[in-house]
Amino acid sequence: MTTIEVGPKREEWRQLYPLFIGFVNPRPIALVSSLSRRGELNLAPYSFYNMVSAQPPVVMFAPALRPDGSPKDTLRNIRETGEFVIATVTADLARRAVDCAAAVAAEVSEFDFSGLTPEPALRVAAPLVRESLVNIECSLRQIVAFGEGPGAGNAVFGDVRVLHVEDSLLDARGRIDPRRLATVGRLGGRWYCTVQQPYELEIPDPERRG
Repeated sequence: MTTIEVGPKREEWRQLYPLFIGFVNPRPIALVSSLSRRGELNLAPYSFYNMVSAQPPVVMFAPALRPDGSPKDTLRNIRETGEFVIATVTADLARRAVDCAAAVAAEVSEFDFSGLTPEPALRVAAPLVRESLVNIECSLRQIVAFGEGPGAGNAVFGDVRVLHVEDSLLDARGRIDPRRLATVGRLGGRWYCTVQQPYELEIPDPERRG
C-alpha cells in the first residue's frame, strides 16, 4: 500500500493530480457554453462537475487555472456575464466534446472547430448545444477560488434557470432512462467510459432486515 502525506509544497499537486483523477471516477463531463462580453463564443469540457443542491437546483463545475496561472476563457466569460449553459456529453458527442479542449486561436470558436451547433437559449445569452440531449441554462450563483497558482481550482456554482431534456429519454414515470442516455464518464489520462450495463440497487429497510 502506497501512502502519501500531503504537504505545503507548491509543485506537489503535479504528482498527486494524476492519482486523484485515476480513482475519483467515473466523472460526468460538463460541456460548458459561455459568451464573452464582446460576444465571442466558447465551448469547453470539464469533468470536475456535479449537482450540489436539489432545492434550489444548483450545479457546479470547477475549471482550473492554466499552467501560467491565468483563467481559462470559460471562467473569464462567466465572471464577465454571469451566465453559462451545460450540455450533457453522450457517446456520440464524446469525440467532438474532446475536440473542444484543443488550444485553438482566440478568434476561433470551439463550436466551429468541433462541428457542434450553437442554438439560442431561452433565458441566457450563452447558446445551447443542439446535438446534446440535455442542456442546462444557468446563472452564476458564486465562484469559490482555491489558490492562485497553476492548477488551482475555481468552483463555479450555477442556479438552474431552464432545463432542456429530449423527450425520448423519459420513461413512463417521466424519469430519464440511463439506457437511453448513453453518457460518457472521464477517467484518468486519455481514458473515458460509457454507461453500457446500468443496474438497479435498492436501499435496504432496516426494519425488514431485523
